[in-house]
Amino acid sequence: MTNFSANNNQKEDVVFNKFKKQLEKNGLSIESIDADGFIYVNIGETDLKISLENVRRNYERDFDERHIADLVEVIVQHSFKIEDWEQVKDKIYLQFVPNDFEFENIINEKITNEFSKVFALNLNNGFSFITNDDLSDWKIDVTELEKQADLNLGILLEKVKIEFEDIDNHKLGMINLEEVSLKSSCLFSSKIKDLVENNIGFPFYAVIPVNDFCYIFAEEDFEYFSQRLGSVVLDEYNNSGYPITTEILKFSETAVEAIGKY
Repeated sequence: MTNFSANNNQKEDVVFNKFKKQLEKNGLSIESIDADGFIYVNIGETDLKISLENVRRNYERDFDERHIADLVEVIVQHSFKIEDWEQVKDKIYLQFVPNDFEFENIINEKITNEFSKVFALNLNNGFSFITNDDLSDWKIDVTELEKQADLNLGILLEKVKIEFEDIDNHKLGMINLEEVSLKSSCLFSSKIKDLVENNIGFPFYAVIPVNDFCYIFAEEDFEYFSQRLGSVVLDEYNNSGYPITTEILKFSETAVEAIGKY
């Protein structure tokens, strides 16, 4: 018999119990939990493999139950799979995961030695990663998927405001966007140059320790900020859910590349 109780960590018990209760409210239940702590939920012909690790980290950081609710919402949406490309295409965006992520059938592309990009369906602040099977259902190829993701990011970029803090005559930029989980994704839009060039110039540098947090700064300020952002980057990376990288990234016309890391 599968033991559906979480381990002895009290904080983890809270997250697990709330997660389980919200699943059951939506008519779903946990099928099993493996030795590594992955939770399996059966939806139709699919067994979803779920980790609570990122949700735990976010919940322990701010005790906001929305982190749990958002995950449950993504799971629930799997039971209403939309196979019509025209109905889903305006919800396609980019997300980023460490390279040791178990991609399996998920479409991905390596960005640096630390992280890769994946394509994701935005479901009410939660994301469902897109697989090769999805492309078959939608009757499209990866090229069309990439074009649509960039189109959507370009539209999203129109809503972005960059707030700059002047620190000893050096400008540190912060992305202000209602869809907070897409802050880092915005930097990968083909139109990002148009947004930043008149403020900090282009190419520019950025740190994206997690999906909902990033700083940007000018080439001329690389030495200043690279020596001062380490503690903030490491704190976000280690204490927030969905970590990406501690690298300092350079965005140019030709590539996104890691220049160093904390």
